Amino acid sequence: MRLTAIILLILAISFRFVYLDRKVYWHDEVYTSTVITARPGKYFSEDLFQNKVLKPADLLVYQHFVPNLTLKDMVVRQGIEDVQHPPLYYVLLRFWAQVWGTTPAVIRSFSSLLSLLIFPALFWLCLELFESRLSGWVAIALFAASPIHLVYGQEAREYGFWIALVLISSALLIRAIRSPSWRNWALYGVSMVVALYTALFTLWIAVGHFAYILLVDVDNRLFRLPLRIGKRTVFCFVTLVFVALLFMPWMYFMVASRDGLGATTSWTAIPLPFLLSVQSTIFNFSRSFVDFNFNFNNSFAYVLAIPVLILQGYAVYVLCRTAPRRVWWFVLTFVGSTALALGLPDLLFGGQLFTVTRYLLPCFVGLQLAVVYLLTTYFTDTGSWKFRLAALVFPLLIVLGGLSCGVYSQSNTWWNKVLNSNYHQVADLINASERPLIVVDSHGYNPASMVSLSYLLKPDIQFLLLPSAGKSFPVKKLPAGVQTTFLFNLPAVSRQQFESGYQKNFTPAFQDPWNEVWKNNSPPNPRPR
Repeated sequence: MRLTAIILLILAISFRFVYLDRKVYWHDEVYTSTVITARPGKYFSEDLFQNKVLKPADLLVYQHFVPNLTLKDMVVRQGIEDVQHPPLYYVLLRFWAQVWGTTPAVIRSFSSLLSLLIFPALFWLCLELFESRLSGWVAIALFAASPIHLVYGQEAREYGFWIALVLISSALLIRAIRSPSWRNWALYGVSMVVALYTALFTLWIAVGHFAYILLVDVDNRLFRLPLRIGKRTVFCFVTLVFVALLFMPWMYFMVASRDGLGATTSWTAIPLPFLLSVQSTIFNFSRSFVDFNFNFNNSFAYVLAIPVLILQGYAVYVLCRTAPRRVWWFVLTFVGSTALALGLPDLLFGGQLFTVTRYLLPCFVGLQLAVVYLLTTYFTDTGSWKFRLAALVFPLLIVLGGLSCGVYSQSNTWWNKVLNSNYHQVADLINASERPLIVVDSHGYNPASMVSLSYLLKPDIQFLLLPSAGKSFPVKKLPAGVQTTFLFNLPAVSRQQFESGYQKNFTPAFQDPWNEVWKNNSPPNPRPR
């Protein structure tokens, strides 16, 4: 098993560093680059989307550093505009980019490097939780072949690093429970501070950790009254209080920028159709082991996904039936804290938190740990049907995961690129046009999306960047020599005003759930005044 795990680990490392510039550098990654250069959202829009005619290079300038914007400017501006993402990952990435550059491959390579911390952290957690080296090697093998960890290991965001920190803090928690010294609790506290300054959803991990220690620290039988709270629970509570105090500087930004925080996260409150939510859940919870980027209408995708869900459910059942209470309570609280925090608001108020893949990463990790326990337990029962089942399931998961990683590596896009996942297709359409002009306003996701598109366009293509059009569309004189005009994500009323002002008809050229592009093939001539 150890040799298999090491071979798979080498492959996982290779996958993380090949073709780093092949995937579309999508909206959120573009935003990462504007954050580290201290020019996020509004600074970018206020400079460029002012009825200006520009080329792709003019937009890409905002992905590079300028001497007069310091690290302090970066942190303050992020705290004002993008407070939902704490600054640690971005501070570290800024130092990395100042040394190696700001190209997409370089920016992504930092995430790839940090995501490798998952593997030693995972092995350590398995030793602490399962007290088995075999479980550690099984876990290394499964996580090395896991497509979900490769996907987020290559994205210029904090999620791969965050999962590594969550694993480290969990291992330190279990060690502190077993040996409750001030040093172990201090190390756990430091790890939680680092994790919290990396991702706000560490809050739910902290809730799960506290629930876990509360459950395992009661005397004798669970639910026996009166319950007596042990010293370890008190130590954990005090530690988490100090963690909260150390997080107060960023909480200041959260309070001061609460309106901006609400605006940037308001999309999560928009409910999805029930069927789409179910499909998203099925695909999300199977991506730990198999992911070929199938769309929701592909029947074969469910043939692969549903057995994976059944396997995970069975693994949790076996875990709860056969593992010590301290083991299965950890997995249940680890998964349950995040699942409840995301799922309950959706059930009670509507929304789509539980369908956002990156938010659910701790749930996926917890279920993977349950599968690790199942396979490890069955592998040790030599000669039985359980051993034969494990000997069948383990290589099957490795093959499916490995093939998924191979397909992902060769692709130029993937589902996690969301609103820009089809931009290679859009760019091919525009690049093939005669003297094109892209007309777009600053509404919503458009500014960062146009930077994403700029990475794929020919250098001589022109943009007309407008303020948010709303109901009043400023019809301006277009640059000379334009042969093909594209109206990109403009509201219908603005498109109609444009057609009226130039006496030209536009036809749909491209549409997906996030983008709508209209095209006119002849040079527009404004109506005489």
